[in-house]
Amino acid sequence: MKDFLIKTAIRLRKRGYYRLSFWFLERAKRFGARERAEELLREEKQEYARYLLEKAREYEKKGDFTEALILIERAEELGARVDKDEVEALREKSRKQKEFETKLLLNPASMGFQFASNYRKWLFSLTGTPHFSHEDDSSRKILPPELLKVWKEAYEKPQDYEAQYKLALNFSIYGYTWEAISQAQKAESLKKTSEVEFLMGMLYMELGEKEKAGEKLTCALELDPQNQAAYYFLGKLFLDMDEEAALFYLRRCIEIDPTTDIAESALDLLGGIKKEVEV
Repeated sequence: MKDFLIKTAIRLRKRGYYRLSFWFLERAKRFGARERAEELLREEKQEYARYLLEKAREYEKKGDFTEALILIERAEELGARVDKDEVEALREKSRKQKEFETKLLLNPASMGFQFASNYRKWLFSLTGTPHFSHEDDSSRKILPPELLKVWKEAYEKPQDYEAQYKLALNFSIYGYTWEAISQAQKAESLKKTSEVEFLMGMLYMELGEKEKAGEKLTCALELDPQNQAAYYFLGKLFLDMDEEAALFYLRRCIEIDPTTDIAESALDLLGGIKKEVEV
């Protein structure tokens, strides 16, 4: 197992998936490869810190100050040297951005309650940034009655994990991915469970954020090693990232309970991989 974990971590590092590589190295330490894993972790953390600082500058230029601050603080945790004054200035910009987001999300009647990419588009438009990701030409949407009911319950019970998670799940069901992520983060801050980590993993997969998706799905497994769906979607996620890891997760999914529909889907994917390998 330790050899598998080390090799997978190295392959992921070469392909730029640092956060997932860290997870595999931490697991390798538990399986007896402490010295080698720690050596690789030191090297990777330095590389990853440089990468995070570069990405932070990109986000700051786009006007996403909160994301830029998160990346800079993460780089600092990894040992990178940062300008304290610049970080404080960025922290103030992030605070103002969060205040705006909160007003937008908690005052649907007065603020218009923009959804999905329109919400992001409006937020970025305040900074004068000409380019927006996830553009959508749809007009302002009205809350479906069922979703409005769930939102009202979550609004009235801000410290209730179940109410917050239920709203995140419903945002996801109705296709409001950005809102679902934001709401899932609120639920996660109240209680870290396998179900909310799994939901966030699925949402990040939908957005094509592979590393974030992998991190959340592996966290779901840490919290519940019998989460069969998490094994399946990790296997699916790793198909074009690391085939050996994909095989491991899909096989584990089937081992948990081979009689389920998701195990059957895993078997189909596993058969496809084997066929490609044979050819």
